[in-house]
Amino acid sequence: MKNKIAVITGSTRGFGYAVAEAMLKAGATVVISGRSRAGLKRALKSLEALGPVTGEVCDVRRESQVYALGRRVVKRFGRIDIWVNNAGYSASAGMILDSPPSHALDMFLANDMGALYGSRTALHFMLPRRDGTLVNIYGNGSFLRPASPTALYGATKAWMTSLTRSLAKEVKGSGVKIVGFSPGMLLTEMLTAPTVFGEGGRAMMKNYGFVLRMLAGSPQRAAGKLVGVLESNRKEFVECRLFKPWTPLLGLVRIAWENVTKTGKTPQFRVKFERAYKPKF
Repeated sequence: MKNKIAVITGSTRGFGYAVAEAMLKAGATVVISGRSRAGLKRALKSLEALGPVTGEVCDVRRESQVYALGRRVVKRFGRIDIWVNNAGYSASAGMILDSPPSHALDMFLANDMGALYGSRTALHFMLPRRDGTLVNIYGNGSFLRPASPTALYGATKAWMTSLTRSLAKEVKGSGVKIVGFSPGMLLTEMLTAPTVFGEGGRAMMKNYGFVLRMLAGSPQRAAGKLVGVLESNRKEFVECRLFKPWTPLLGLVRIAWENVTKTGKTPQFRVKFERAYKPKF
């Protein structure tokens, strides 16, 4: 990562911020981005002690803003070595038929169209150099298992996986690497402050605290794993999935040990419940 120029979308908080931290500690020059200028300033203030970091306001739902981000980075640094399509979120949870379609649309624009714009931008500058790495962040739904109670978010991540695998096939032999990275459940605001629609969603969230304690991990740990992949990978296309088939079992064993030793606790979270969306037929 030494002296690499890395762009991370959606990196003023959460997992993107953790990736910025990890990359700076590994020696990269990092460009963070986010929708909010105030959020960008706060993130830059806390990151600047770690290494060379700059920031750009960018709403990845806006095609022109993503392309402008890429142009500004290349104008300033001469190239882009790593581009991480991290921007995205889960607008709400609950059963599909109880969730507002407007939330699905906004998630698709941010999670998927943002990744498409980011991929086009990164590859526009990387392909002529025959060098660079594009990273797409997977999530619940990426491997085509039911993703309830975040099924609409999961659908956007299934789309992301298809996009990433297709891009990898199309640019094979170009010198550019493609990485699909699935960090698993992370203790970020997306999981610790969800909005849930409908009684079905409420029922699904009954054991939410236990699930968080068993499965949710540190964004800093996951970010470190991503940096490790980027430092060691020599393949044209690789997918890395931190959530393994045995992860739930290990989580149960850890909780049992914590209960015996009285060392563990349920992560803090708050859930906002809303009425189910009712379409007007």
